Amino acid sequence: MRHTLTLATACINTTPLDIDGNLGLMREAIAEAKAQQADLLLMPELSLTGYGCEDMFFAADWLEGVPEDLLTLSRSVPDQMLVAVGFPLLISGGQLYNAVALLASNRILGVVCKQHLARNGIHYEPRWFTPWPAGQVVQLTLAGQRVPVGDLVFDVQGVRLGFEICEDSWVAARPGRKLYERQVDVILNPSASHFALGKQQARRHFVLEGSRACGAVYAYTNLLGCEAGRAVYDGDAMIASNGELVLATDRLSFAPWQVHSACVDLAVNRAQRLLSSQAMQPACDEANGIHQVDFAWAPERHLQPLSQACQVAVEDAHEVACRAVALGLWDWQRKTYTGGYALSLSGGADSALCGALVYFAQVQALLSLGEAAYAATLARGRIQVPARAAGQTELDWLNQVVMPQVLCTVYQGSDFSGSVTRSAAAGLAAAVGAAHYDWSISELVAGYLKLINDLTPDDPLNWQRDDLALQNIQARVRAPGVWLLANRYNKLLIATSNLSEASVGYCTMDGDTSGVLSPIGGISKSRVLEINRYILEQGIPLQDGQALGLDRLRLPAMAAIVHQAPTAELRPVEQTDEGDLMPFVVLDTIRRISQTRHVTPKGVLQILLRTPSMQAHGVGQLAAWIERYYGLYCRNQWKRERIAVSFHIESDSADPKTYRRFPVLSSQLKRELAQMRAFADSLAGER
Repeated sequence: MRHTLTLATACINTTPLDIDGNLGLMREAIAEAKAQQADLLLMPELSLTGYGCEDMFFAADWLEGVPEDLLTLSRSVPDQMLVAVGFPLLISGGQLYNAVALLASNRILGVVCKQHLARNGIHYEPRWFTPWPAGQVVQLTLAGQRVPVGDLVFDVQGVRLGFEICEDSWVAARPGRKLYERQVDVILNPSASHFALGKQQARRHFVLEGSRACGAVYAYTNLLGCEAGRAVYDGDAMIASNGELVLATDRLSFAPWQVHSACVDLAVNRAQRLLSSQAMQPACDEANGIHQVDFAWAPERHLQPLSQACQVAVEDAHEVACRAVALGLWDWQRKTYTGGYALSLSGGADSALCGALVYFAQVQALLSLGEAAYAATLARGRIQVPARAAGQTELDWLNQVVMPQVLCTVYQGSDFSGSVTRSAAAGLAAAVGAAHYDWSISELVAGYLKLINDLTPDDPLNWQRDDLALQNIQARVRAPGVWLLANRYNKLLIATSNLSEASVGYCTMDGDTSGVLSPIGGISKSRVLEINRYILEQGIPLQDGQALGLDRLRLPAMAAIVHQAPTAELRPVEQTDEGDLMPFVVLDTIRRISQTRHVTPKGVLQILLRTPSMQAHGVGQLAAWIERYYGLYCRNQWKRERIAVSFHIESDSADPKTYRRFPVLSSQLKRELAQMRAFADSLAGER
């Protein structure tokens, strides 16, 4: 009986519907796994078609050809290696399953189907897929081969392989319990688990617990990159044996794929099962879905050292948030074949972070891909950059030659703009190498005011009555000019609204929301301010930064951004965002409780009153802020329906298309807010 196995994980930056492109990446990953002498390679969930195909999963004629693509891929599998590949399985009769195929050279050995479908957060799998019933196995013909399909365990020369597919491992009744009873040696988990702050710890827990409790080696691999435009996948890969991690990879790589391997001890896990008192199934029982596979492993390499236990560093939330957004920006740029970005740079916190992260994306892409591959990618977006001059460093080449073509920024001053923001915008643009412009919108605003005032010459616009209209025209006038720049130079226009302000509609339609992509639309305002200070004081760690002589990317120009209060500069009197709304830390706390705990306004107040950092504000003030939050939230759902595409970064999101749906027209929670106020008043009376 075999005692060791070399397992490899592949994290792949797939593109939905691009089966040919995905197959190319998979072949490269298979070749690398062979070079690492892997016995078995695990690829992510639905990696053949891409995870985010949305309603193309309803296109039966497209899905019917997928088994042939699997067979095509199997021809790239070398002898004595197995490859597990995620794909959508259409069964005649109309049902679709989220499945994984086990491939050998020129063969589809069997298919396992997902039993628990994700329907929380940004996932809507039950819209397209049917959950597979536990314990059921059928025989199907796929690409001309007779293949067992269902709740299978593969017995490969005495080594038993089982699967948990992504959500299967997150539920209480996870299939791993039954796999343990069937004496599985290796549990494979192909996943498409979107990035969110703090999520890695939860994944690590179920990988470790899956290995310990199931007495098995547990291998996990995730998709990589911004696959379909919104979700960013972090390319997380882990292997655990005997309840300890023996492989944990770097996440959020800019490479198109990553393959990592570990040599694991099967015997030590079998020994742990001997100690258990839990009943197990008979050794060979086809009735329990144990499928004997006609396959021979490569000879066991007895002198190959086993992979040792490893540690995973505590996640730095600011670092991974920056890296996730930067990876998303890079994937948008290369997958849309555009020449970078255009940005209305106001000199404030939001647009400054957007500009800094575009720059970070370029720096990291250059480091990860190398100069030649990086330049080739730019060329596909119609950016032709000359080769680096003799004596010119890579960083100087990037800053002086590349960045002016990748990022154009414009400061659009109004009558109420100050020298502080103008100088801050110019300083940051220079620091990131952007092509920067500066113009005034005053004449444009005056022209629109004249148009309206000419309609009512005896009743002109004034700040006492028309405050909102006079603010918004300034924000909206800024959009056409920067759109013109973006269109002229084949660039994606960045919208600069953040998660906090988008949640309550503190944004101007066709103003700061104008754009193709909102990079920080998934980041709360309080975190935006913290990240800007982080970039200034600590810098974002760089992967492979030694090539540029940098370990971190610091931007001293951020000082001018950090040392000013966030302001829209749209009124003739001093204006701050927190003065218009409430302290951002309070707003973000209310937002997070409301969207992740799904409670009414009264429930939010009850939680705030038990939160030490909130108690000092008092019941009355907290109740007033909750009323302010929900008043804006309910009234401005129509704005959230129109916000630009953003990345999912925090645990919650303002995007109603992928996260939290709310009616555009509603009661505006009048009854629930009245109940909250009555509760607050009763507490005030008690005091």
